Parts: sequence; C-alpha cells; structure tokens
Amino acid sequence: MTLISLLLVLALERATQKSQYWQWEFYVARYQHFLQARGLLKEDASFIQLLATVLLPSLLVFVLLQQLDAFLLELILDCALLMVCIGCVEFRQSYRGYLQAASRGDIEASHLYAEQLGYPCDSGNSFGQCLVWINYRHYMAVSIWFIVFGGAGAMFYVLSRAMLGYLKQQQWSQLTGWQKLMEGLDWLPARLGTLGLLVVGHFSRALPVWLGHLFNPSSQARTLTTEVAKAAEYIEPDTLTCSDEPCTMVRLVKRNMMLLLVIVAVLTLAGIVG
Repeated sequence: MTLISLLLVLALERATQKSQYWQWEFYVARYQHFLQARGLLKEDASFIQLLATVLLPSLLVFVLLQQLDAFLLELILDCALLMVCIGCVEFRQSYRGYLQAASRGDIEASHLYAEQLGYPCDSGNSFGQCLVWINYRHYMAVSIWFIVFGGAGAMFYVLSRAMLGYLKQQQWSQLTGWQKLMEGLDWLPARLGTLGLLVVGHFSRALPVWLGHLFNPSSQARTLTTEVAKAAEYIEPDTLTCSDEPCTMVRLVKRNMMLLLVIVAVLTLAGIVG
C-alpha cells in the first residue's frame, strides 16, 4: 500500500495543479488560527505545549488509521494525507518562473524568483543547493516519514516544519528549542536521503563527505544535504549559464526520488514494507 500511495501521489502531484484544498498551507493556516483563538498558540506557551499542538493531531490520525479494517479506505486516506503534505505549489511556481525568466534573459526577474526560493541564504549555498534543500524538506523527508509511519508520520513532520516557520516569523523564544527538535526529526531522513545521492551521483567523490557527517551529531541536516549534493554532481564552472547549475541539481534529486521508489518496491516485495 505504501508503494501504491507514493506512486499515485507523486504522479498526480507532478501532472496536476493542486487546488488550495490539496495544499498543506491551507490547513496549517486554519489550524494555527484555531489554536490562536483558544489561546494555545501564544508567545508565553511552553515548548511542551507547542509540541502537544503538533503531536496530538498526528496521534489521532495514527489511531484512526490503525482502527480501520478496510484496505481501500485506508489507502484513500493515506493517499489524501500524502497528497496534502507533499510538495509546495508556491516553490514549484517560483522555480518555473525562474526558468522562464532565465530562458528569455530576464536577469532581474530571475533574481526575484530566486529570492522567493530562498537564495541567497545565510548558509552560503548556491541556488542549486537551495533547491536541493527545498526538495529534501518538501519531498524526500515527507516521503521517508510516510514510509515509516504512514499518513500520520507525514502529517507530524509537516506540522513540525510549519511550526518552525511560524516561530521564525514571530521570533519567539521557543525557536531555538524547536530548531533542535527539527534537527532530531531530520537526523535519520537526511542521512538516508543523502545516501541515495551517492548512488545516483558521483559515489567516490560524495562518499567521504557523507561519511564525515554520518555520526557527527552537530552536523545540521541542511549542511549534510547540500554538501553531499554538491559533491555528488560536479558542474563544470566554465560552461555555466544561470540555469545550468539549478537544473542539474534538480535532475539529481529527481533521480534520488526514483531510487527511493525502487527501494520501497524491493522492500515491499520482501515483505518489510506494507
């Protein structure tokens, strides 16, 4: 069922334009408004209170899915949750706009679209590396949480990521603690996801980078993901145009997602993944 859900959702997400009712931003904004109206999302809230607002809905969904005794209904609910959680329509539109602007030589518009995608950033990443990080946060990590914990797992990760964005926007004191929580949530998915980059990219050059971060608890998920991607996909600097590096990095992460689907298929045949 996991493989079917992933294949179906990724195909639909790529081939269709999702309406607001299939976007996580729509539901997160309303959930945050619900919490604010009841005084549960406020500046003096404790870290545990904020964690409860993220964990409880996910646990309820997990229990609901476990209680279902109908394969088709469970498949539909899992697919619906994954469809809502995966991807980001705003980033996809900005990337398409960037490519169109770059193709017609509109440098100013290209810079504006790149800024919408988080470039330049404090991490000093290239534009292509920023796209790799976006792909990890909105596709790879969500998929791995879904594979392990089902729709509830994807929901928990997305709610936690959204809470991080909210705390950054508000600049509340809980931000530091939540950043540490997200590093914990990303610790294993980042290492598993970047392991795939070794296979689909330049293995011998990227392996030392990956091993250097593997057991280092202080290595941040973004640093690991972007540095391994850079090592796994060498780009000749003398022949670069403004779209070469980002397009090359996007092709790399697309191959990595295909590898993930192949691994899930093998694990499904082996009876390890349901």
